Amino acid sequence: MRLLPDTNVLIYETVEDSDHHAEACSLLDKASEIHVPSIVLHEYVWVTSKLGIGLKIILAKAAEYLNEPRAYYFAEPLSAYRSAIAMLLEDGADRRSFNDYLILAVALRSKLTLATYDRELREAAVKRGVKVLP
Repeated sequence: MRLLPDTNVLIYETVEDSDHHAEACSLLDKASEIHVPSIVLHEYVWVTSKLGIGLKIILAKAAEYLNEPRAYYFAEPLSAYRSAIAMLLEDGADRRSFNDYLILAVALRSKLTLATYDRELREAAVKRGVKVLP
């Protein structure tokens, strides 16, 4: 499975005492490819910092994700930004959801399975025919 993990999947995989830790680990373990757009890595560093996780741990985990042989890190193409804006407007979503729509646009464009625990992102993805886990 070619997987695009939403930021929350990486957060749950990092935080061992989280409710979804085992499931997030399993999702990543089962993936044949893990696609990590820059927005996911950016959000990961920002959120883990807000959670009080130490910088050395954050950087080590980020390096672990990026050095994983199955991982593909990339900057989102301009077309993904255009698509995200169009979907955001189409759904009448709050502009604070732009990052989620950018992640969705990448998954849609590259025909990736999206892993997320975000209910609203899940609904927007399913509406557009994107396979969503868990």
